[in-house]
Amino acid sequence: MERNVLVDRLKGYACFLVLFGHVIMGIRLAGIDIPEFFWGMEKFIWSFHVALFLFLSGVVYKMTGEWKGKQSKWKFILYKLYNLGIPYIVFSVVYILINSLVGESNTGFAVSDILYIWKTPVAQYWFLYALFFLFCIWTAFSGVLKNWQITLIVVLIGYLAPLFGIPLGSLDVVFYSALAFGIGTFVDFKSLTKLRTWAKCLVVILHIITGIIFILLKKIEAPFIKEIMILFGIYSSIMFISILQNCKAMARFLDFVNKYSFQIYLLHTIFTAGTRIILLRLNITQWWIHILLGTALGLAFSVLAAVIAKKGKCPVGSEYITGLLLQYANILYPIGPSLSFNCESAFKNLPTSGS
Repeated sequence: MERNVLVDRLKGYACFLVLFGHVIMGIRLAGIDIPEFFWGMEKFIWSFHVALFLFLSGVVYKMTGEWKGKQSKWKFILYKLYNLGIPYIVFSVVYILINSLVGESNTGFAVSDILYIWKTPVAQYWFLYALFFLFCIWTAFSGVLKNWQITLIVVLIGYLAPLFGIPLGSLDVVFYSALAFGIGTFVDFKSLTKLRTWAKCLVVILHIITGIIFILLKKIEAPFIKEIMILFGIYSSIMFISILQNCKAMARFLDFVNKYSFQIYLLHTIFTAGTRIILLRLNITQWWIHILLGTALGLAFSVLAAVIAKKGKCPVGSEYITGLLLQYANILYPIGPSLSFNCESAFKNLPTSGS
């Protein structure tokens, strides 16, 4: 499959927004005095950043031949269960354990909450939970319905079920995510970037102005407005990055973040929270220091952890762990047969139960 560089860089952009948004939210929830401007920025980022990730997942699902690349629907679903289920369980458990042991964290968990992760996703890991079920739904109805029809039906169910008093429970995040993911599965991605540069700039400016208006009116999370901002945010992001990537420095930065995007997504809250806690223990409460160090160290330590997992030597199953990290890094966008070969050789070194 031919790589789409813009998709890669959009993934890097979305990943950075997730990290930066969590830094701002963490500072605010910790009670640190921060300019009101950042509250608005947090709301604006939150209106589309994860939706952009979901959209790109749908785009790549379509680009890679949907389930057909695994020859059968069951093989595809089992593959996704393995690739999404393991990191979901492992990192949800780690996140709960850390938060239950560290009193200064903004979120409170008990160790017993681990028993409920099968139905109650935690932190940013809800994305993996929702993505798995989205793959299951689209795969199940593939060949029976077109992708746009699946999208319409799932989105309508998500809206109508609560009106009729039908609880969606933990699947609420799945139906919430269906719009962005579904559009990615049938839209002609290449056609979205054919505007002239001035028109792309206009789209970005209009998106920002629209966001400011809805934030000031406190309507950005209102029904239908929320969906408008999701779609507008996705389209605006495509326009913005298609312009920004013409700057070589920004293109290299986005390529770098994209390279470690999945590891950053999984690990960043551990390091951003840790940075904030250490700074507060040192009585450092300047908001700008928290933002700069939280963002920089959240990014740096997540990447460092990935590099150590790849090059370091763990006592047990180091090659397997390395293979997993590499494999998970490509859930949104596979990077080719060479990586698959490395992962398969790593899996062969997984100790058996009798080892």
